[in-house]
Amino acid sequence: MDAGIAAVLGAAVGTLGTIVTGWTSRSLAKMQMRVESLRERREPRRSSYDAFSSAVAALHDHLQPWVTFGRVLDSSRAPGTEGADPVSYLLSSEFKEGYIPRAIELADEVSRSGRHVILDGPAHLEPFVTKATELSGELVAPFRIMQSFNRLSDNVGDSIVAYDTSAFPDKLKQLERSVRDFLLQASTALDREVAT
Repeated sequence: MDAGIAAVLGAAVGTLGTIVTGWTSRSLAKMQMRVESLRERREPRRSSYDAFSSAVAALHDHLQPWVTFGRVLDSSRAPGTEGADPVSYLLSSEFKEGYIPRAIELADEVSRSGRHVILDGPAHLEPFVTKATELSGELVAPFRIMQSFNRLSDNVGDSIVAYDTSAFPDKLKQLERSVRDFLLQASTALDREVAT
């Protein structure tokens, strides 16, 4: 083989090697940037999903003993209405100190963290967040009314609220199911993001 041809072929192979190496390096750099971008997008979502589900679980755990047992045991009924009237007469003084404000604080946290999930997306999670947030609000409604009465009255800590709590056990179960459904959808959304 002629030395000139060998030099040209050597230069061509060297150039081709440089091109392939450069292309491979750029491809690896692009893949690394995609992975970093995915992580940067995924972590805030994962954090907001976790904060929301933790807030719902905390509210559920706070309300569960009262909804299951205390609602029936501690609530007063109007005389002569046993069995016919589903309305319970709840006295704020029957609750442990701090129970009512804590329930309201937990429901507010569910709402606040739910807004973060909706902002972080994806949009198909919104109905699951809304359902859990609405159930939280419904379960805490008598406590909000009591708190409002306490603010308005001079008899702090001794307000009474008539409220139909008969659906609360079912609503508490729905709350538990709604956060489970949310977590399944959120997990799917995170997995879908990784796949794309």
